[in-house]
Amino acid sequence: MSRDLTLHLIQWQIIPGNIDGNLDTANRLIASASPGKGDLLLLPEMFPSGFYYPGLGEMADRYENVLQWMAATAIRYEAGVAGSMPVHRPGGIANTMVLMDKTGQIAVSYDKIHLFFAGDEDLHFVPGQNTAVAKWEGLDVGLAICFDLRFPEMTRELCDRGARMVLVSAQWPRARVDHFRDFTRVRAMENQMYVASCNSCGDDGIGLILGGGSVVVGPSGVVIDALGDHEGVLTVKIDLEEVENVRRSFPVLKVRRKELFGK
Repeated sequence: MSRDLTLHLIQWQIIPGNIDGNLDTANRLIASASPGKGDLLLLPEMFPSGFYYPGLGEMADRYENVLQWMAATAIRYEAGVAGSMPVHRPGGIANTMVLMDKTGQIAVSYDKIHLFFAGDEDLHFVPGQNTAVAKWEGLDVGLAICFDLRFPEMTRELCDRGARMVLVSAQWPRARVDHFRDFTRVRAMENQMYVASCNSCGDDGIGLILGGGSVVVGPSGVVIDALGDHEGVLTVKIDLEEVENVRRSFPVLKVRRKELFGK
């Protein structure tokens, strides 16, 4: 596997219910990043539509259109594309994160397990039941969505499944944006892996201000780089060998007492 991987976290103010407008903004920002072959583009949670509950079913009806856009973007730049969107599932609608590979094929998808009750997600979505890990350019990558960051057992399971990096799509409020960065750091630190968390920013149209602050954290818990609270692209090159280097130099994961704690 190659030594380096370049990530592009695409942060913007998502317009609720306006899929065409959101994809136009994503196109503009992605083009400004000039992604190269083998790069990975990470988008916020519910990037096509936001949490537009009055038209959630209609937004989910356009899932195939959004997938076509993701595939076309992946093929155009020969890069991976990841982000979450509403998807029809048996029993309701899921908040589903998709990782599209550079050939325009779905590498893996993940339905959000932990639904944010304070935002009424539990009233509008069905929860996922399984975690997700896939290969990307030789690297095992796990997926998580926003509120999932608060649950260390989930990221530990991704670690146990071999993940060396976790991609997080989020719509995290400004009022708790410090938590967003802290949880990203701690999840990276305690599992000695990379965690890249992409947030949205600005007014979500229903009275919530999103905090931005998209961030990439290395396996020792050091913040590699982060955005502020405005629209922008965070481009970070990571060393794929750093996870193994950190784990060899400080092998804390090897002394876990799995027999006492279930895992």
